[in-house]
Amino acid sequence: MEDRSSIYPTQHIGATIMVVMMEVDPEDEEVFNRWYDEEHLLERLEIPGYISARRFKLEEGNGMLNYLCIWELEDPSPLQSEMYQEQRARITELHQRANEVIKQRARGVYRQIFPAEGAFEDHSGFHPELVGE
Repeated sequence: MEDRSSIYPTQHIGATIMVVMMEVDPEDEEVFNRWYDEEHLLERLEIPGYISARRFKLEEGNGMLNYLCIWELEDPSPLQSEMYQEQRARITELHQRANEVIKQRARGVYRQIFPAEGAFEDHSGFHPELVGE
């Protein structure tokens, strides 16, 4: 039997996530997305303790903000770091423009409670996409 790790690669998973939701009008999405993708993500991921970030745009839902970013962190400490504070104090022109178009935002920092580490995964051995191979 083939090693599962070659079929389903694993990635490092932080024990803390930060969820950021923002609302931006369609006519302002270009400047907002350019700032987030070209400046903000790159800048924050330079900070030790940040692991990864994934961005999403709302497809369906009620009462939800239209942009979501999930940041994985080792723990909450990067948010109190000197590097984080220095980055927050540096405001580029693009950052200023993007922040002017954000109509609403919500942010939460969450600590993983289950499983104790890693991610809950299917270990039953059944993977529908492999049936018939």
